[in-house]
Amino acid sequence: MDKRLLRRLFEKQNPIPFRDTTLHTYTKGYWTVQPFLIGIPYKYYYSKYEVAGWEQVPTDKPVIFAISHRNAFMDSLAFVNCKGTQVWQLARGDAFNNPMMKKLFIFFHMLPLWRERDGVDTKNMNQPTFEACADILYNNGMVGIYPEGNCINEEHIRPLKKGICRIAFLAAEKYQFQPDIHIIPVGVMYSGAEKFKHTQLLNFGKPILLKEYYEQYRSAPAQTINILKDDIEKAMKETATHVPHGTFHHDIVELSKMHARETLLNNNIPVTPLNSFNEEKVISAKLDAYQHSDHEGMKRLVQNLHNYKRIRNQHNLKENTFDKSRSHTFSMVFMALYFLLMFPVYIYGAIINYLPYKFPQQFVEKKIKQKIFWSSAKYVISLFLFPIYYLILFIITWTVLGSIVSGLIFLFSFPISGNIAYYYYFDFKKWLSALRFKRLPEHEKAALIQARDSVYQNLASL
Repeated sequence: MDKRLLRRLFEKQNPIPFRDTTLHTYTKGYWTVQPFLIGIPYKYYYSKYEVAGWEQVPTDKPVIFAISHRNAFMDSLAFVNCKGTQVWQLARGDAFNNPMMKKLFIFFHMLPLWRERDGVDTKNMNQPTFEACADILYNNGMVGIYPEGNCINEEHIRPLKKGICRIAFLAAEKYQFQPDIHIIPVGVMYSGAEKFKHTQLLNFGKPILLKEYYEQYRSAPAQTINILKDDIEKAMKETATHVPHGTFHHDIVELSKMHARETLLNNNIPVTPLNSFNEEKVISAKLDAYQHSDHEGMKRLVQNLHNYKRIRNQHNLKENTFDKSRSHTFSMVFMALYFLLMFPVYIYGAIINYLPYKFPQQFVEKKIKQKIFWSSAKYVISLFLFPIYYLILFIITWTVLGSIVSGLIFLFSFPISGNIAYYYYFDFKKWLSALRFKRLPEHEKAALIQARDSVYQNLASL
């Protein structure tokens, strides 16, 4: 946790009136539950979680985070897990209709933002929220806003709404243009937004200083709001993957991810979320320029990609099968020994954790049609299901063995063995893919490698 934020918990705070309740910018209750609801479970839900650029976030000034929105509730949880922050985030107003849920949301520093589709007078309904945001900012608090407006899982920053600018200038006007408000663009990115055990990157960009717009706003507020909106949008495109929409949008995204991983591996650079993002950003920009300068050349590159994927899928192979370290004979033998020795642990972990792992997966994917909400729903269900399930197993082992120490030993083994079993299973699938590749007839192997090389050679020539 950031020590500067921790000190804020024990400083005297001005109460903030909000409708029928009172808000406090930082609360000890919220800070207390963060590790149990987010900090610890996050370590298991994501294989890698990385924060970049946090040093650019001031903790002694008012901050507005302009956040990309690609994975529903998981975008919000990313901030709850980051450095012990207590960011007040705006959420759908209709979710606050239930009095109990309203109290819960406010406890977790969420405020309602009503939309026209909710069938209410948005100006009157949202004004208390805007006023509360202004007061939070005046208390040097943090407010998180998703200026794209809606949530879509795509490698693209959508045109921004003006609400974030209006809230910023409202806070400035309310307090005679005194607050030194910093607007921080934030990219929240995923290697597989709706999937378990993938990666998440929280990328903070350079702050936009609102005070630099004050003079212009006094004379031309509407024009200044548009200028600020455009500046925020431009800054967000620097912190998140942004591939303009077009004929080859999805192909550029896929080619960028493939090339970034290959480049990092060839240069012995760790394949971390931040390193991957930086490489993807470079190659996607080149591909976007290429499709405009040589449309026919881009078509050929995409055709080569599709041809390669068709051949690869025919043999049921994964892209990481071609990693040099994975297909090396020593590595193949070593992994075979690993699978043999760890098989009992895999069986134990898989049996113990199958029910609480599989139930949320099947239930969510069956009941929720929109994939954008899958990850959020799975996380919330698992957050409650796993502890209850482990507690029941603990009581059973304690009762059967007659020893609380033995019960505790088993209790600690449940999540650890489950984690091992998960990676064992997917490592085994990767190993089988590498084995299938080594067993291919030479002419089929040569055709596959040639198809793959044609894609990477075209990318290298850009």
